This record gives sequence, C-alpha cells and structure tokens, in this order.
Amino acid sequence: MEHNNYFAIEELSMNAWPSIKTIVYDGWVIRFADGYANRANSIIPLYPSKRNLEEKIKHCDELFASHNLPAAYKLTNLGENAAAEHGLLEEQLTKLDYRKINETSVQVLDLAAGKMPQAVRGNSGGIVVRDHFSDEWIKSVIEFNEIEEKYIPAFKRIIGNIGVEKIVLYKEAEGEIVSCGYGTIERGYVGIFDIVVRKEARRKGYGREIVEAILAEGARRGAEKSYLQVMLNNPAALSLYEKMGYKEAYRYWYRKKINA
Repeated sequence: MEHNNYFAIEELSMNAWPSIKTIVYDGWVIRFADGYANRANSIIPLYPSKRNLEEKIKHCDELFASHNLPAAYKLTNLGENAAAEHGLLEEQLTKLDYRKINETSVQVLDLAAGKMPQAVRGNSGGIVVRDHFSDEWIKSVIEFNEIEEKYIPAFKRIIGNIGVEKIVLYKEAEGEIVSCGYGTIERGYVGIFDIVVRKEARRKGYGREIVEAILAEGARRGAEKSYLQVMLNNPAALSLYEKMGYKEAYRYWYRKKINA
C-alpha cells in the first residue's frame, strides 16, 4: 500500500470516529473519550517524530494515568515506513509488557464503474437513510452493541463530534429496527462504521444490506472508494467483505498495559 494512502485512511478514520479530547505530541495523536473504545482512547504514532522514544512513552503513560486509563498504542504492519518509530516502538512496548490486542484488518474497495459489486447499486426495502443520528438510531445501536450505561454519554459525545458528511441508516422489518450503520464521506472515500444487527435478527443478510445501502448512497454522492475496519476474530464479517470485493490494505492492533 502507498504510504500516502495509509496516512489518508488513518486521518479519515479519526475524523469518522473522533475522540472527546485530542492532544498532538511530536507526530503522535493522543485521543481520550472517557474510556469508551480503544480507537478513541489511544496513542496513534501517525507521523515521524524527533523526541526520544522512552521519553515519549513515559509522557503518554503519565497522560493516560491522569485520565485514569491504561495507555494503548495503535501500531500497524507497515513497519518503520508508516511512521519512523513503529518498529522500535513495537519492540519497546513488548519489553514493557504491553499486550497485543484487537488485531484489525483495514480494507479498501474501489467503487469505480465496473468494479462495484452489482448488489451495491440499489437500496433494499425498509432502509431509512438520514444525514444525522436520530434518537431511534442511537437507541438501537446502544441496545444492539450492549453499550454499558457508564459509556453511553461518551458514545453520544463521540458521534456528536463527527464533523464530516454522514450517511446514517437503519433497516426496519416487521415493524422494528433490525440493523443499523453509518458512513462518512470525505476526500472521495466512504467509510463504513458501526454495522450492527439485533441479536434475534442475525444471519438474515441485514448487515450486508446496510453496507450495500451506504455504498450506494456514498457512490451517489460522489465517493469513488470505500474503506472499513474489521477485526480478525470476526470471520463472518471478513467473509462478507471479501465477497463484496474489499481488499486488505494493512493491519493494525493495540499494545495495551492490561493488569493481570
């Protein structure tokens, strides 16, 4: 993958899932969101930096401790070419007993004419498309994701902080919402996020319908490519996205100090 594309997708994904507080420190992006989700509570060593690595780790650890959170560092398999110190940082964090968790595949799909799967070209019945997060959507995502009550305020603040164009969808079947998701459009990409299905309604293709509807709407609004993030411990989603034509661009994971 071209490194410029890596930087672009990392920037897009941060805009699509913002933190509540952000600190930029010598090329690293440090994000806090009251502990809800690693992607909004982590250190992203995005750009090359100049400061001593041990000094930076100590500073970040102290920052997270001041927020009563364990530090989590986001790393990729692009090695030292992605950010100058990635390889060294991985080595150092391993020595400091930071555990590797949540390995994730970042995947890209070309929506150009002739490359988008035929099924993406039209919305399925029962899908409601909006450009904002409605009360029904928020309530359903909280329920389907089983978000703990203590994290609900952070979740609402995160989605409220999204400053780029949004596609917000849910599907109704038999008088109730059965699946939800949202997309963001920026720089010709449509990002796919929070595809969730009611537990009792799974294995019926509702999640795929939501993804296809976001892609169709994104293409209608001018997006040329799509990206998404899927954890490697989710074989059903990996299989679905492979069938839809997504290709892995790179992987990321977190190194996190987890108390025994």
